[in-house]
Amino acid sequence: MKIVSRFHLRRVQPASAPEIHRLYLNSPTYFHLIGMEVPTLSDVERELGVLEQDPRRRVSLLEHEGEVVGYLDYKLPYPEEGAATISLLLIREDLQGQGLGARVLGELESQIKGQVGRLFAVVYGDNPVARRFWLRQGFAHLRDGGPSLSWYVKELI
Repeated sequence: MKIVSRFHLRRVQPASAPEIHRLYLNSPTYFHLIGMEVPTLSDVERELGVLEQDPRRRVSLLEHEGEVVGYLDYKLPYPEEGAATISLLLIREDLQGQGLGARVLGELESQIKGQVGRLFAVVYGDNPVARRFWLRQGFAHLRDGGPSLSWYVKELI
């Protein structure tokens, strides 16, 4: 499936757990890169419970023609006032490389512009594809937070 038409970001609800789990099952390489097994459905349900407790977290499913093809998780404000941090931008494996991640990022930037001046992104594990993605999107490497976490930043003007 090549996505050329419009997509939609839909806010995650507790009932979204099965859709998120299917997306995770269709993206096993990401979990391998960060050194963990694909989460189970009950893991996803627990994570959504945690999500509800943090008013800074914003999580959306990326849909195309009614099908979930991606996931966006960010915090606003975080790590400071005037900033937001993307924890995960995941596009289903078979759809990666089509520019969908860049389109989602552009949509997010247009939504938060004026609210924040800095946008951070974190990369977990040894993930050179994600590192290159953030650099191509205008982010700069900020620092490494240990052996399995890298921070990137982009000034929003």
